[in-house]
Amino acid sequence: MRRARVLVIDDEPSVADALKTILEDYGYETALAPTGGEGLELSAARHFHLTITDYQLPDMTGLDVLNALRGRAVACPVIVISAHASPALRAAAAACGALCVLPKPFLPSDILTLVERALADCAAPPAR
Repeated sequence: MRRARVLVIDDEPSVADALKTILEDYGYETALAPTGGEGLELSAARHFHLTITDYQLPDMTGLDVLNALRGRAVACPVIVISAHASPALRAAAAACGALCVLPKPFLPSDILTLVERALADCAAPPAR
């Protein structure tokens, strides 16, 4: 059985490592990138079933990442995470096609619920 692949783009090592641990504990294959540019390079080299990106990255915003991914032939769902999940950011992310904006801090159950929903919507292989 194939495992779903999730790309996590976040420049905060503690957040990226926590997401990796949560996702891998539930059977997801996870790759990490500390910048939007590195995340886009990874996604160009390998297909991911889902991308989780921080909004505020050193080189671009999570919406820039989302727009770049949308332009690809095989786009995957995107969850944006942010310490400042304002209504304006939520609206902008929705307009760009994000699944949602998840405010930081979040519970492991919050991210797992969103990941499972995103993967069910795109018919990715189950994690377990």
